[in-house]
Amino acid sequence: MRQVDAPAQEQAVVQATSERSRNSSVQQTLHEHLPSAVISPFNQPASTPATSWKEVQTPTPLPTVYSSIPPGSTLGLANYEHHGDVVFPFTQPHEVRLMKYYLEYMCTWFDLCDARRHFAIVVPQRAITCPTLLNAIFALSSRHLSLHDQYDPYASDRYHQECLKHLTTISNDSSALTNDDLLAATILLRTLEELDVPLIGTDHEGHLLGIQLFMNTQNGGLPRQSQLRQACFWVGLRQEITMAFATQRPIMVKLDHLFIDRSFSPADDDCWANRIVVHCAEVVQFCFGEVDNRKSEYQRLVEYDHNWLRARPLSWLPIAYSEPDPAADQAFPRIFYINHAVVIGNVHGTLARALLMCHDESIPRIGPARRLARQKLDNDIRTQIRELCGTALSNKDTIPAMFTACMGVTACGDRFTDHVEQRALLDILVKTDVHHMWPTASAQSHLKRAWGWEDES
Repeated sequence: MRQVDAPAQEQAVVQATSERSRNSSVQQTLHEHLPSAVISPFNQPASTPATSWKEVQTPTPLPTVYSSIPPGSTLGLANYEHHGDVVFPFTQPHEVRLMKYYLEYMCTWFDLCDARRHFAIVVPQRAITCPTLLNAIFALSSRHLSLHDQYDPYASDRYHQECLKHLTTISNDSSALTNDDLLAATILLRTLEELDVPLIGTDHEGHLLGIQLFMNTQNGGLPRQSQLRQACFWVGLRQEITMAFATQRPIMVKLDHLFIDRSFSPADDDCWANRIVVHCAEVVQFCFGEVDNRKSEYQRLVEYDHNWLRARPLSWLPIAYSEPDPAADQAFPRIFYINHAVVIGNVHGTLARALLMCHDESIPRIGPARRLARQKLDNDIRTQIRELCGTALSNKDTIPAMFTACMGVTACGDRFTDHVEQRALLDILVKTDVHHMWPTASAQSHLKRAWGWEDES
């Protein structure tokens, strides 16, 4: 089951052109459309994330030769042989590199509302004895590295296929649906697919069925969900929001699980963030799904947002705030928060708020009041998007906040008329594509057409 290939390309930096060849085109867009006079995070000093791509790109050189643990060494375990098919320690340099890349960078995309850090700690531990989960880690790490032209572009497909040999049977094996390791593997592979799906476009949804089977089974006969399974659910729900938005389809994950808390009672920051993430999913469902009695549902969603905003604890206050400063090429406010959960909660809440405003049916359809009401609504939406982008840029450690900001820019960027702000919004999309390999090319084209930039060189 375990895929252990060591192609020669993986011993050195792969210079071959990636299948998508996105880097060169994105860099060209950056130089053509983002002059130095306009806000550009590439030209500004900024706080460096604790684990940024640039840091991972130039790590301490790894050894080129690995071996098994010497007999009698205290590095080993006395009962090592009783653990079955154990893959640690690795002896292949490419496997060491991929695991370290996951531990140092990729896992930071997941444990955002999880103080126990299941994807950073528990998932690698489970991968020691689960080949499918191990191959999912290798598939994700190798794909992201290859998008930076730092790894064999075909390695990810090989690991991916090894995973599918097992995962494609889950629909016929109900016992597999309760396997937390396979659910975690499916979440990782879903992230891999997100790297290939445009922000506006068709999602092939190769693993969506698997995720739905896993996540929608959680009410079926399982008396208590494991902490890993709940952690997977919250990551999977955020993924579902992203994909439902990208393809403008309804949410396909059940939101009636017993562990979902929609109350406003005192709780930790993770719980408060998850509450508003569920709300965001319901807003996406309202926007793109079939909803009975839309007027009352709209009012319910607006009231929940208001109540959530009023009930949040003190830890949700920004630790610092500064207004936009056009003179300093800062188009968005600087808003710093205390931890990942608060950032993720706020960006999802802000996105949901903006989407609800876009679907406000109380705006007069005719008459002189329509224009004034529309102007006020557009101003309110622009305020939300500025705060969304400012939050994402100010809290660079919380990488997926940039993905959520891109969703807001894509949905509402056409409402901006100021040229400097338009370029700052485009910069959000370009930066996310260049730095994190999260595809935004179609969204960039969409906004340029909306702004009438087709003829700009």
